[in-house]
Amino acid sequence: MKRALFGTIGALGLTFCLTAPASADMTETSAERFAKKYFKDIVLDHIHGDDPTGYHMTDSEAIAFGPLQETYIPSSACYNTGETCTFVPTKEFVATVLQDGEPVNVIGTYEQSADTYAFSTFGSDEETPAALMDVKGKLISDAKESAWFDFDGDTLTALTSKSKEVIGGDAISVEDYQSFLIEERANPTGTVEEGMMGGSTSSEETNSESNTTRYFGFAFLAMLPFGYLVYRRRKTI
Repeated sequence: MKRALFGTIGALGLTFCLTAPASADMTETSAERFAKKYFKDIVLDHIHGDDPTGYHMTDSEAIAFGPLQETYIPSSACYNTGETCTFVPTKEFVATVLQDGEPVNVIGTYEQSADTYAFSTFGSDEETPAALMDVKGKLISDAKESAWFDFDGDTLTALTSKSKEVIGGDAISVEDYQSFLIEERANPTGTVEEGMMGGSTSSEETNSESNTTRYFGFAFLAMLPFGYLVYRRRKTI
């Protein structure tokens, strides 16, 4: 299924700096193994091969990483009145890049195919790397609104200033967030598949949620507040 993401990204009026993708043979059997084996090399390749200031970095090789976190998005139930709003995993894992102990960027890996993880993205705005270090529950993405939340099972806590702007405060209950999503679907501002923001038929919802769960990967990071630096579309397996 095709996802109309470029229009939403363009509407943000942001500038994206493209980076060279990692080698196609850089894969591992789990997100953890990929991160341990390749994350540092990928970051150092960008430092050595590009202007590190474009990634909010210096030429220091003192690189470390924050916790590797799986990302989640609203399920199709979140867009339907009377259904229980839940969040589904995207099979995209992200971590904050630390340089000289400071959070400066974000890097990710995704499930390319069953039990095969590959590089998804490297790049971030200046606010998100530090925000991702504070996640205690599930990391939730509202791609349409470029918003990020920490979900404890009952409440979504805004992680960035953009997220606070979207919900009009520091936190929101699941019920109120569901109402927000339903209202957004009733008044769409763009064309993006259900599973990210709604608007499909019942059968399309099922397919969209399944595809989103397996292939959301790069699109998740591409929608980071203020713009990500990489966009790599995954093909349907």
